[in-house]
Amino acid sequence: MQQGTAFSRRSFLTGASAAAALGVLTLAGCTTPAPPGAGGPTSTGTRVGTINLYGNALGEDAQKQAWQTMVTNFQASSPGTTVKPVIYPYDQAATQLALMAKSGTLEGVGQAGPWQILTPFGVLADLTDLAAGLDIPQSILDGYTINGQLLVMPQNAGGIGPVVNGDIASSVGLTSGLTTDSFAAALEKIKAQDPSLIPYAAVTKNPDLKDIVPWMWGFGSQVVTDDLTCTIGDAESVAAVTWYKGLQDQGLTSANIARADARILFARGQTAIYDDAPLAGTFVKTNGGAQNIIANISAITRPTYQGKTSYNRTWGSGLFATAGAGELTSRDLITSMITSLDSATALFTQSALVPASKKIADQIPAITQDAFQVQFRTAVTENTRAAAYDKIAVTAQIDTTIGAGVANILAGQTDVQSGLNNLKGQVQKLLDDNK
Repeated sequence: MQQGTAFSRRSFLTGASAAAALGVLTLAGCTTPAPPGAGGPTSTGTRVGTINLYGNALGEDAQKQAWQTMVTNFQASSPGTTVKPVIYPYDQAATQLALMAKSGTLEGVGQAGPWQILTPFGVLADLTDLAAGLDIPQSILDGYTINGQLLVMPQNAGGIGPVVNGDIASSVGLTSGLTTDSFAAALEKIKAQDPSLIPYAAVTKNPDLKDIVPWMWGFGSQVVTDDLTCTIGDAESVAAVTWYKGLQDQGLTSANIARADARILFARGQTAIYDDAPLAGTFVKTNGGAQNIIANISAITRPTYQGKTSYNRTWGSGLFATAGAGELTSRDLITSMITSLDSATALFTQSALVPASKKIADQIPAITQDAFQVQFRTAVTENTRAAAYDKIAVTAQIDTTIGAGVANILAGQTDVQSGLNNLKGQVQKLLDDNK
Protein backbone atom coordinates (compact mmCIF):
# COMPACT_ATOMS: atom_id res chain seq x y z
CA MET A 1 0.00 0.00 0.00
CA GLN A 2 1.35 3.38 -0.91
CA GLN A 3 1.93 5.80 1.88
CA GLY A 4 -0.46 8.36 0.46
CA THR A 5 -3.32 5.90 0.49
CA ALA A 6 -2.45 4.59 3.92
CA PHE A 7 -2.66 7.93 5.66
CA SER A 8 -5.19 9.91 3.65
CA ARG A 9 -8.18 7.89 4.83
CA ARG A 10 -7.27 6.87 8.33
CA SER A 11 -8.15 9.65 10.69
CA PHE A 12 -11.67 8.32 10.96
CA LEU A 13 -13.88 5.35 10.10
CA THR A 14 -14.70 4.35 6.55
CA GLY A 15 -18.40 4.28 5.86
CA ALA A 16 -18.45 0.52 5.34
CA SER A 17 -16.69 -0.38 8.58
CA ALA A 18 -18.80 2.10 10.51
CA ALA A 19 -21.97 0.56 9.14
CA ALA A 20 -20.78 -2.93 10.03
CA ALA A 21 -19.84 -1.89 13.54
CA LEU A 22 -23.15 -0.08 14.01
CA GLY A 23 -24.79 -3.40 13.23
CA VAL A 24 -22.85 -4.87 16.12
CA LEU A 25 -24.02 -2.05 18.36
CA THR A 26 -27.61 -2.73 17.40
CA LEU A 27 -27.23 -6.39 18.27
CA ALA A 28 -25.66 -5.40 21.55
CA GLY A 29 -28.59 -3.17 22.39
CA CYS A 30 -26.26 -0.23 23.00
CA THR A 31 -28.39 2.76 22.12
CA THR A 32 -27.65 5.00 25.10
CA PRO A 33 -23.97 5.77 25.76
CA ALA A 34 -22.69 4.65 29.15
CA PRO A 35 -20.53 7.06 31.13
CA PRO A 36 -17.03 6.80 29.63
CA GLY A 37 -14.02 5.99 31.74
CA ALA A 38 -16.17 4.47 34.47
CA GLY A 39 -13.27 2.41 35.77
CA GLY A 40 -10.68 5.19 36.07
CA PRO A 41 -7.15 4.67 37.37
CA THR A 42 -8.01 5.83 40.86
CA SER A 43 -10.82 3.29 41.23
CA THR A 44 -10.72 -0.15 39.62
CA GLY A 45 -7.59 0.30 37.49
CA THR A 46 -5.05 -2.52 37.86
CA ARG A 47 -1.76 -3.70 36.41
CA VAL A 48 -1.16 -6.78 34.29
CA GLY A 49 1.94 -8.59 33.06
CA THR A 50 0.75 -8.78 29.45
CA ILE A 51 -0.95 -5.86 27.74
CA ASN A 52 -2.79 -6.04 24.43
CA LEU A 53 -2.00 -3.51 21.70
CA TYR A 54 -4.82 -3.34 19.15
CA GLY A 55 -4.38 -1.88 15.68
CA ASN A 56 -3.18 -2.21 12.12
CA ALA A 57 0.19 -0.42 12.17
CA LEU A 58 2.25 -3.43 13.25
CA GLY A 59 0.84 -5.34 10.30
CA GLU A 60 1.73 -2.78 7.63
CA ASP A 61 5.10 -1.92 6.15
CA ALA A 62 4.43 1.83 6.26
CA GLN A 63 4.68 2.05 10.07
CA LYS A 64 5.67 -1.40 11.31
CA GLN A 65 9.30 -0.60 12.11
CA ALA A 66 8.43 2.54 14.06
CA TRP A 67 5.74 0.80 16.08
CA GLN A 68 8.05 -2.10 16.83
CA THR A 69 10.49 0.48 18.22
CA MET A 70 7.72 1.74 20.52
CA VAL A 71 6.98 -1.77 21.76
CA THR A 72 10.66 -2.59 22.28
CA ASN A 73 11.30 0.65 24.18
CA PHE A 74 8.37 0.08 26.51
CA GLN A 75 9.28 -3.52 27.28
CA ALA A 76 12.88 -2.51 27.96
CA SER A 77 11.72 0.15 30.43
CA SER A 78 9.15 -2.13 32.07
CA PRO A 79 10.83 -5.46 32.92
CA GLY A 80 8.34 -8.26 33.30
CA THR A 81 5.72 -6.57 31.13
CA THR A 82 4.96 -7.93 27.66
CA VAL A 83 3.07 -6.21 24.85
CA LYS A 84 0.86 -8.56 22.86
CA PRO A 85 -0.08 -7.17 19.40
CA VAL A 86 -3.64 -7.82 18.24
CA ILE A 87 -3.46 -6.98 14.54
CA TYR A 88 -6.31 -6.58 12.06
CA PRO A 89 -6.71 -4.70 8.75
CA TYR A 90 -7.78 -1.09 9.21
CA ASP A 91 -11.07 -1.61 7.38
CA GLN A 92 -12.00 -4.24 9.97
CA ALA A 93 -11.02 -2.15 13.00
CA ALA A 94 -14.46 -0.85 13.91
CA THR A 95 -16.14 -4.23 13.68
CA GLN A 96 -13.39 -6.06 15.55
CA LEU A 97 -13.27 -3.54 18.38
CA ALA A 98 -17.04 -3.41 18.74
CA LEU A 99 -17.27 -7.21 18.88
CA MET A 100 -14.57 -7.40 21.54
CA ALA A 101 -16.20 -4.62 23.56
CA LYS A 102 -19.58 -6.38 23.33
CA SER A 103 -18.09 -9.65 24.52
CA GLY A 104 -16.14 -8.00 27.34
CA THR A 105 -12.76 -9.15 26.02
CA LEU A 106 -11.40 -5.76 24.98
CA GLU A 107 -8.57 -4.93 27.37
CA GLY A 108 -5.49 -2.84 26.68
CA VAL A 109 -4.38 -0.06 24.36
CA GLY A 110 -5.63 0.56 20.84
CA GLN A 111 -5.08 2.76 17.82
CA ALA A 112 -7.91 5.24 17.95
CA GLY A 113 -9.08 5.39 14.33
CA PRO A 114 -12.51 3.95 15.22
CA TRP A 115 -12.66 5.07 18.87
CA GLN A 116 -16.14 6.55 18.45
CA ILE A 117 -17.63 3.09 18.05
CA LEU A 118 -16.58 2.22 21.61
CA THR A 119 -18.22 5.10 23.50
CA PRO A 120 -21.62 3.38 23.90
CA PHE A 121 -19.93 0.54 25.81
CA GLY A 122 -18.40 2.80 28.48
CA VAL A 123 -15.07 0.98 28.28
CA LEU A 124 -12.69 3.88 27.58
CA ALA A 125 -10.50 5.32 30.32
CA ASP A 126 -10.15 9.04 30.97
CA LEU A 127 -6.61 10.04 29.96
CA THR A 128 -6.87 13.74 30.74
CA ASP A 129 -3.97 13.71 33.20
CA LEU A 130 -1.61 12.11 30.67
CA ALA A 131 -1.86 15.16 28.41
CA ALA A 132 -0.84 17.60 31.14
CA GLY A 133 2.37 19.48 30.36
CA LEU A 134 2.79 18.11 26.84
CA ASP A 135 1.70 21.32 25.08
CA ILE A 136 -0.90 19.67 22.85
CA PRO A 137 -3.20 22.22 21.17
CA GLN A 138 -6.51 22.41 22.99
CA SER A 139 -8.37 22.10 19.70
CA ILE A 140 -6.76 18.68 19.20
CA LEU A 141 -7.70 17.57 22.71
CA ASP A 142 -11.26 18.85 22.29
CA GLY A 143 -11.81 16.50 19.37
CA TYR A 144 -11.27 13.51 21.64
CA THR A 145 -13.06 14.83 24.73
CA ILE A 146 -16.58 13.84 25.78
CA ASN A 147 -18.24 15.06 28.98
CA GLY A 148 -14.95 16.53 30.12
CA GLN A 149 -13.03 13.28 29.74
CA LEU A 150 -10.18 12.79 27.28
CA LEU A 151 -10.96 9.36 25.79
CA VAL A 152 -8.08 9.33 23.32
CA MET A 153 -4.52 10.51 23.90
CA PRO A 154 -3.37 12.33 20.74
CA GLN A 155 -0.23 10.76 19.33
CA ASN A 156 0.23 12.58 16.04
CA ALA A 157 -1.63 15.71 15.05
CA GLY A 158 -1.99 18.36 12.43
CA GLY A 159 -4.72 19.67 10.21
CA ILE A 160 -5.84 19.78 6.62
CA GLY A 161 -4.71 23.20 5.48
CA PRO A 162 -3.31 25.28 2.62
CA VAL A 163 0.01 24.03 1.20
CA VAL A 164 1.76 26.26 -1.34
CA ASN A 165 4.47 26.19 -3.95
CA GLY A 166 6.85 28.74 -2.45
CA ASP A 167 8.23 29.98 -5.76
CA ILE A 168 4.83 30.72 -7.26
CA ALA A 169 3.35 31.98 -4.01
CA SER A 170 6.06 34.57 -3.45
CA SER A 171 5.57 36.01 -6.95
CA VAL A 172 1.88 36.80 -6.41
CA GLY A 173 1.65 37.51 -2.69
CA LEU A 174 0.07 34.18 -1.78
CA THR A 175 0.91 34.25 1.91
CA SER A 176 -0.56 33.99 5.40
CA GLY A 177 -2.99 36.64 6.56
CA LEU A 178 -5.02 36.99 3.36
CA THR A 179 -8.73 37.67 3.18
CA THR A 180 -10.86 35.59 0.83
CA ASP A 181 -10.91 38.56 -1.57
CA SER A 182 -7.14 39.05 -1.58
CA PHE A 183 -6.71 35.28 -1.86
CA ALA A 184 -8.89 35.21 -4.98
CA ALA A 185 -6.93 38.18 -6.37
CA ALA A 186 -3.66 36.25 -5.91
CA LEU A 187 -5.18 33.28 -7.75
CA GLU A 188 -6.18 35.59 -10.60
CA LYS A 189 -2.55 36.78 -10.85
CA ILE A 190 -1.39 33.17 -11.12
CA LYS A 191 -3.88 32.49 -13.89
CA ALA A 192 -2.77 35.64 -15.72
CA GLN A 193 0.91 34.70 -15.46
CA ASP A 194 0.41 31.13 -16.65
CA PRO A 195 -3.01 30.06 -17.99
CA SER A 196 -1.83 26.43 -18.09
CA LEU A 197 -1.80 26.27 -14.29
CA ILE A 198 -4.73 25.48 -12.02
CA PRO A 199 -4.17 28.28 -9.52
CA TYR A 200 -5.84 26.43 -6.61
CA ALA A 201 -6.23 22.66 -6.83
CA ALA A 202 -9.11 22.73 -4.39
CA VAL A 203 -10.97 19.48 -3.86
CA THR A 204 -14.09 19.57 -6.02
CA LYS A 205 -14.85 15.85 -6.09
CA ASN A 206 -15.91 13.34 -3.47
CA PRO A 207 -14.78 11.54 -1.32
CA ASP A 208 -12.65 14.51 -0.25
CA LEU A 209 -15.16 17.35 -0.56
CA LYS A 210 -15.44 17.40 3.23
CA ASP A 211 -12.84 20.15 2.65
CA ILE A 212 -15.79 22.53 2.29
CA VAL A 213 -16.44 22.27 6.05
CA PRO A 214 -13.57 24.51 7.21
CA TRP A 215 -14.52 27.08 4.56
CA MET A 216 -18.06 27.07 5.96
CA TRP A 217 -16.64 27.55 9.46
CA GLY A 218 -14.57 30.47 8.24
CA PHE A 219 -17.66 32.13 6.77
CA GLY A 220 -19.39 31.80 10.15
CA SER A 221 -21.47 28.62 9.90
CA GLN A 222 -21.22 26.02 12.66
CA VAL A 223 -22.15 23.26 10.15
CA VAL A 224 -23.03 21.01 13.11
CA THR A 225 -23.41 22.37 16.63
CA ASP A 226 -22.23 20.67 19.81
CA ASP A 227 -25.75 19.38 20.44
CA LEU A 228 -25.65 17.75 16.97
CA THR A 229 -27.92 20.17 15.13
CA CYS A 230 -27.04 20.75 11.48
CA THR A 231 -26.91 24.41 10.41
CA ILE A 232 -26.07 23.82 6.75
CA GLY A 233 -28.28 26.03 4.60
CA ASP A 234 -27.81 29.08 6.83
CA ALA A 235 -26.70 32.34 5.24
CA GLU A 236 -23.08 31.71 6.20
CA SER A 237 -22.79 28.28 4.59
CA VAL A 238 -24.58 29.57 1.50
CA ALA A 239 -22.04 32.39 1.24
CA ALA A 240 -19.15 29.93 1.62
CA VAL A 241 -20.35 27.53 -1.07
CA THR A 242 -21.30 30.40 -3.39
CA TRP A 243 -17.75 31.73 -3.05
CA TYR A 244 -16.19 28.29 -3.49
CA LYS A 245 -18.28 27.64 -6.61
CA GLY A 246 -17.38 31.09 -7.88
CA LEU A 247 -13.68 30.16 -7.84
CA GLN A 248 -14.48 27.18 -10.04
CA ASP A 249 -16.70 29.21 -12.38
CA GLN A 250 -13.85 31.70 -12.84
CA GLY A 251 -11.34 28.97 -13.66
CA LEU A 252 -9.36 29.55 -10.46
CA THR A 253 -10.08 25.97 -9.41
CA SER A 254 -11.03 23.01 -11.57
CA ALA A 255 -13.88 20.51 -11.61
CA ASN A 256 -13.46 16.87 -10.58
CA ILE A 257 -10.29 17.24 -8.50
CA ALA A 258 -9.76 14.74 -5.68
CA ARG A 259 -6.98 14.97 -3.09
CA ALA A 260 -4.85 12.41 -4.92
CA ASP A 261 -5.17 14.45 -8.12
CA ALA A 262 -4.19 17.64 -6.31
CA ARG A 263 -1.07 16.00 -4.89
CA ILE A 264 0.07 14.98 -8.35
CA LEU A 265 -0.69 18.40 -9.83
CA PHE A 266 1.26 20.07 -7.03
CA ALA A 267 4.26 17.76 -7.41
CA ARG A 268 4.34 18.48 -11.15
CA GLY A 269 4.25 22.23 -10.60
CA GLN A 270 0.81 22.49 -12.22
CA THR A 271 -0.85 24.23 -9.29
CA ALA A 272 0.25 26.79 -6.73
CA ILE A 273 -1.84 25.68 -3.76
CA TYR A 274 -3.93 22.81 -2.46
CA ASP A 275 -5.15 21.48 0.91
CA ASP A 276 -3.38 18.64 2.68
CA ALA A 277 -2.06 17.18 5.93
CA PRO A 278 1.50 17.65 7.25
CA LEU A 279 2.48 14.65 5.13
CA ALA A 280 2.37 16.92 2.08
CA GLY A 281 6.16 17.16 1.99
CA THR A 282 6.36 13.38 1.69
CA PHE A 283 3.68 13.28 -0.99
CA VAL A 284 5.61 15.75 -3.15
CA LYS A 285 8.57 13.38 -3.10
CA THR A 286 6.58 10.18 -3.68
CA ASN A 287 4.80 11.84 -6.61
CA GLY A 288 8.10 12.73 -8.27
CA GLY A 289 8.25 16.43 -7.45
CA ALA A 290 11.18 18.45 -8.77
CA GLN A 291 13.81 19.51 -6.25
CA ASN A 292 12.85 23.18 -6.41
CA ILE A 293 9.26 22.29 -5.45
CA ILE A 294 10.41 19.98 -2.65
CA ALA A 295 12.76 22.64 -1.32
CA ASN A 296 10.18 25.44 -1.39
CA ILE A 297 6.99 23.77 -0.18
CA SER A 298 5.33 25.92 2.46
CA ALA A 299 2.09 26.33 4.39
CA ILE A 300 -0.09 29.38 4.94
CA THR A 301 -3.05 30.28 7.13
CA ARG A 302 -6.49 29.78 5.64
CA PRO A 303 -7.85 33.07 4.26
CA THR A 304 -10.42 34.87 6.39
CA TYR A 305 -13.85 36.26 5.50
CA GLN A 306 -15.07 39.63 6.79
CA GLY A 307 -12.85 39.50 9.87
CA LYS A 308 -14.10 36.12 11.06
CA THR A 309 -11.71 33.48 12.39
CA SER A 310 -10.55 30.90 9.87
CA TYR A 311 -10.06 27.26 10.78
CA ASN A 312 -8.58 24.06 9.44
CA ARG A 313 -10.02 20.61 10.15
CA THR A 314 -8.04 18.62 12.70
CA TRP A 315 -6.17 15.59 11.43
CA GLY A 316 -4.22 12.97 13.29
CA SER A 317 -4.22 9.80 15.32
CA GLY A 318 -4.18 8.72 18.93
CA LEU A 319 -4.34 5.92 21.45
CA PHE A 320 -7.12 4.77 23.74
CA ALA A 321 -6.99 2.64 26.90
CA THR A 322 -9.71 0.45 28.32
CA ALA A 323 -10.76 1.25 31.87
CA GLY A 324 -10.46 -1.10 34.82
CA ALA A 325 -8.48 -4.32 34.51
CA GLY A 326 -4.99 -3.61 33.22
CA GLU A 327 -5.65 0.13 32.97
CA LEU A 328 -2.56 1.19 34.90
CA THR A 329 -0.34 -0.85 32.57
CA SER A 330 -2.19 0.58 29.56
CA ARG A 331 -1.55 4.10 30.81
CA ASP A 332 2.14 3.31 31.22
CA LEU A 333 2.29 2.00 27.65
CA ILE A 334 0.55 5.07 26.25
CA THR A 335 2.84 7.39 28.20
CA SER A 336 5.87 5.58 26.83
CA MET A 337 4.58 5.63 23.24
CA ILE A 338 3.73 9.32 23.41
CA THR A 339 6.75 10.67 25.29
CA SER A 340 9.63 8.46 24.17
CA LEU A 341 11.90 10.54 21.93
CA ASP A 342 13.21 7.38 20.25
CA SER A 343 9.68 6.28 19.43
CA ALA A 344 8.53 9.70 18.25
CA THR A 345 11.66 10.15 16.16
CA ALA A 346 11.22 6.72 14.57
CA LEU A 347 7.61 7.48 13.65
CA PHE A 348 8.52 10.83 12.10
CA THR A 349 11.57 9.45 10.29
CA GLN A 350 9.70 6.50 8.83
CA SER A 351 6.23 7.93 8.31
CA ALA A 352 6.55 11.75 8.54
CA LEU A 353 4.07 11.81 11.43
CA VAL A 354 4.65 14.75 13.77
CA PRO A 355 3.96 14.30 17.51
CA ALA A 356 0.83 16.00 18.79
CA SER A 357 2.93 17.20 21.71
CA LYS A 358 4.87 20.32 20.82
CA LYS A 359 7.08 19.61 23.83
CA ILE A 360 8.16 16.31 22.25
CA ALA A 361 8.32 17.59 18.68
CA ASP A 362 10.59 20.46 19.72
CA GLN A 363 13.17 17.93 20.96
CA ILE A 364 13.45 16.16 17.59
CA PRO A 365 16.00 17.91 15.33
CA ALA A 366 14.56 16.29 12.20
CA ILE A 367 11.35 18.22 12.86
CA THR A 368 12.71 21.52 14.18
CA GLN A 369 15.10 21.73 11.21
CA ASP A 370 12.34 21.00 8.70
CA ALA A 371 11.12 24.43 7.60
CA PHE A 372 7.89 23.05 6.15
CA GLN A 373 6.93 21.23 9.35
CA VAL A 374 7.63 24.33 11.43
CA GLN A 375 5.52 26.48 9.10
CA PHE A 376 2.75 23.90 8.97
CA ARG A 377 2.40 23.76 12.75
CA THR A 378 2.22 27.54 13.02
CA ALA A 379 -0.03 28.19 10.03
CA VAL A 380 -2.26 25.12 10.07
CA THR A 381 -2.10 22.93 13.18
CA GLU A 382 -2.39 25.80 15.64
CA ASN A 383 -5.53 27.01 13.84
CA THR A 384 -7.56 23.82 13.77
CA ARG A 385 -10.85 22.62 15.15
CA ALA A 386 -12.63 19.29 15.15
CA ALA A 387 -16.13 18.88 13.79
CA ALA A 388 -18.78 18.28 16.44
CA TYR A 389 -19.74 15.08 14.62
CA ASP A 390 -16.19 13.71 14.79
CA LYS A 391 -17.19 12.15 18.12
CA ILE A 392 -19.88 9.87 16.71
CA ALA A 393 -19.43 6.68 14.74
CA VAL A 394 -20.85 7.98 11.46
CA THR A 395 -18.45 10.88 11.04
CA ALA A 396 -17.19 9.51 7.71
CA GLN A 397 -20.73 9.01 6.44
CA ILE A 398 -21.58 12.60 7.29
CA ASP A 399 -18.44 13.84 5.53
CA THR A 400 -19.33 11.78 2.46
CA THR A 401 -22.90 13.08 2.50
CA ILE A 402 -21.74 16.68 2.73
CA GLY A 403 -19.27 16.09 -0.09
CA ALA A 404 -21.91 14.54 -2.34
CA GLY A 405 -24.30 17.41 -1.76
CA VAL A 406 -21.71 20.07 -2.50
CA ALA A 407 -20.49 18.12 -5.55
CA ASN A 408 -24.00 18.38 -7.00
CA ILE A 409 -23.94 22.14 -6.46
CA LEU A 410 -20.50 22.52 -8.07
CA ALA A 411 -21.71 20.48 -11.04
CA GLY A 412 -24.66 22.85 -11.51
CA GLN A 413 -27.26 20.19 -10.77
CA THR A 414 -28.94 22.41 -8.17
CA ASP A 415 -28.66 25.96 -6.94
CA VAL A 416 -26.70 26.65 -3.78
CA GLN A 417 -29.59 27.36 -1.39
CA SER A 418 -31.77 24.44 -2.53
CA GLY A 419 -28.84 22.07 -2.57
CA LEU A 420 -27.76 22.99 0.95
CA ASN A 421 -31.33 22.83 2.29
CA ASN A 422 -31.62 19.29 0.96
CA LEU A 423 -28.21 18.44 2.36
CA LYS A 424 -29.20 19.72 5.79
CA GLY A 425 -32.03 17.22 5.94
CA GLN A 426 -29.75 14.33 5.02
CA VAL A 427 -27.12 15.26 7.57
CA GLN A 428 -29.66 15.89 10.33
CA LYS A 429 -31.14 12.43 9.81
CA LEU A 430 -27.71 10.84 10.29
CA LEU A 431 -27.17 12.93 13.41
CA ASP A 432 -30.57 12.09 14.86
CA ASP A 433 -30.09 8.40 14.22
CA ASN A 434 -26.82 8.47 16.16
CA LYS A 435 -27.47 10.83 19.07
